[in-house]
Amino acid sequence: MNGDGYGDLITASEAAVSGVLGAGAIVVNTGSSAGVSAGRTQIVSQGSPGVPGALEENDEFGSALATGDLDGDGYSDIVAGTPDEKVGGDVAGGAVTVLWGSRSGIVGGTNLPDPAPTQHDRFGDRLVVGDFDGDGHPELAIGTSGNDVWIFGAITRDGAAERRRLATAIAPESSDYYRDLAAGDFDGDGRDDLVVGGRYDEDGSYDGASLVYDGALGDPTVLPDEAHTAATGDFDADGRDDLIVGSRDENSVTAYAGTAAGLGVSGRRTLTQDSPGVPGGTEPEDSFGEEVSVGDIDGDGFADAAVGVEFETIGSVPNAGGVIVLRGSADGLTGAGSQAVHQGTAGVPGANEPYDRFGAAVHLADANGDARADLAVGAPMEDTSNGAVWVLGGTADGVGTSYATAFSAEDVGLSKAPWTYFGRSMAVGGGA
Repeated sequence: MNGDGYGDLITASEAAVSGVLGAGAIVVNTGSSAGVSAGRTQIVSQGSPGVPGALEENDEFGSALATGDLDGDGYSDIVAGTPDEKVGGDVAGGAVTVLWGSRSGIVGGTNLPDPAPTQHDRFGDRLVVGDFDGDGHPELAIGTSGNDVWIFGAITRDGAAERRRLATAIAPESSDYYRDLAAGDFDGDGRDDLVVGGRYDEDGSYDGASLVYDGALGDPTVLPDEAHTAATGDFDADGRDDLIVGSRDENSVTAYAGTAAGLGVSGRRTLTQDSPGVPGGTEPEDSFGEEVSVGDIDGDGFADAAVGVEFETIGSVPNAGGVIVLRGSADGLTGAGSQAVHQGTAGVPGANEPYDRFGAAVHLADANGDARADLAVGAPMEDTSNGAVWVLGGTADGVGTSYATAFSAEDVGLSKAPWTYFGRSMAVGGGA
């Protein structure tokens, strides 16, 4: 956010702000050569100077997050979706706010107007930044509770923007089925493609699939796997983005390879905790695949994936939660060399406790400038649902613990009270 070349960690919470319960706040932990720490923190809410809106109970400001340099000034900006925002008489009309980066961090914000407020609720429910037209300038895709995604481009600080509506064919009024957005250039044509993750209503049952729109945003390709969450990166280092989708219902993740013709559906690979090399074993309520993130942890040129397993039982500790790291290779994403990380792993701060849900949020990005992705993990139920965040550095051998750090809601200056849920969602801006 401050243009220093180090990635910054952005974490959402449902914190009380100025006594307003559930108003929500975003915490920015700036990166450095030593990574991130609780001591370098900026808290942004609708009560911050220059940020539009007002503190209201249970708004949960920033419950959806994305980042990108939307105005082209060289500083990453934060996009904060607040789908529970009351807009006029619409209880959950939703709002999207761009928080502007600068040398001194976040300085104010701008609301993007909902182009069709009567056609949906929860504007800003899902967000992703990508260059869909290949012009070198990022656009912002915004999801809603309805059957539409809106693409905003040429965004300026006065709120002006170009807008295009994309019909998704995901079930209307279906926040349970339309779950995530992701962007990546799967065919190598210089334009990002848009993934609408969900459970596509192909036969009325909502079983099945997700949708991929190419950069021209024409008719979509239907993928035969649902996506509770989705992320992109180059697992096989062939120069094209690949896709990973996670299905918590199936306790699985599925990788699709990018090809000159788009995603290689026929060659998709599904991994579970029963797959060779993957630690643990599949249990019905684990939610393996609840969250996924992609980055090159060991610096070998192949992107790796972190998979959240927030309801994993560790030993006899129920729902302690964990993270599984899957490796990229010349053959794509693989279970070989996988790694399990939880609060009982040597060198990881804390201890496994019931219902912490470590791994409810995961994010991979380079926060210390060493060209390896570091793993950030959220446990929103830690410390009586105050929540906490862990950052573990990437090394040549995978996720390391030599410089592991953890900080709670109270450590970063949020109100210490139940239901703060610090670490419920994350994003990373700037850096390598």
